[in-house]
Amino acid sequence: MKHNRRMPHFLLGAALTAVLATAGIFPGAAAENRTPIESIRLHINSTIESGSSSGHVYIETTDKEYRVGSSEITNEYDNWKGGMRPRVTFSLYASSGYYFKSSSKSLFSFSGDDATFVTAKREDDKSTLTVTLKLDKLENGDLTVSGLSWDESSGTACWDENASAKSYQVRLYRNDSSVTSNRSTANTYYEFAGDITRKGDYYFEVRAVGSGSEKGDWESSDTWYITSSEADDLSYEYYPSSSGGPGVSSSVSGSSGGYWCLDQYGWWYRNTNGSYTVNNWQVIDGLWYFFNKSGYMRVGWIPWNNQWYYCGPDGALMANTRTPDGYYVGGNGVWIP
Repeated sequence: MKHNRRMPHFLLGAALTAVLATAGIFPGAAAENRTPIESIRLHINSTIESGSSSGHVYIETTDKEYRVGSSEITNEYDNWKGGMRPRVTFSLYASSGYYFKSSSKSLFSFSGDDATFVTAKREDDKSTLTVTLKLDKLENGDLTVSGLSWDESSGTACWDENASAKSYQVRLYRNDSSVTSNRSTANTYYEFAGDITRKGDYYFEVRAVGSGSEKGDWESSDTWYITSSEADDLSYEYYPSSSGGPGVSSSVSGSSGGYWCLDQYGWWYRNTNGSYTVNNWQVIDGLWYFFNKSGYMRVGWIPWNNQWYYCGPDGALMANTRTPDGYYVGGNGVWIP
């Protein structure tokens, strides 16, 4: 008696796979017939420079197994500055009969400008490789500052912008003696009116600060001679109440002439007429001080007209700087959140 024996299903499937593969119509057979690209050698040439708002990254190869498509810089910056690292994305296209073996970092080697592999992704049946690279940090470039000048109406130091600078340092001199320590600003100006308290020849110095610790050379402004009355006007008008500064009442003196007194409760200021300021601000020798309801000088944070101000250890109002506890106060002494 004959029995009809059927091939087991798993053996039938294996046999069919072998037949299809032999015939060249099994899915994946086409990929196996292509040659894998096992290394990618790229030459990088960047024209991006600190201080510019443009630039390109050119990527080339001498290999014939693939070609390089156009590149795109992906950083969202209007101006390039020292310390920035340009990122560029581009595609590689496998030549006919080739495919990219993987998207691993180990496939890549670079020449020309220094670059670091970030990521890669295979597409289009492994025939396209989309790559992202990161270039080295840009150098700062020229950190020279020019165009130094005085705005004599407000006692403001001004200079031209340096596109390579991240910030600036500035300091004030009177008769070749230092008036202020180094102060930092991101602007191309600095208000020195509150530091101009007596007659003399004033000038300021400024330098650009790039990435890291690199700084440009100090540049000096022309000298500006200021009389005693001009100094009084500048320092007195430095915190006008209309601009949101402390302001003073009409009964508070705007000039010195009295003298400081110290007792068991603290410092207070006796005016020439024997009076003393209570719960208000007073300018003394060009600097602003706050006195509490008992007439004693306050230090630290002062709430006034819905604003916060800071008086340093000597009692003088601080401005255009950071307070000892790390907060920034602007040109009129107001805390800037």
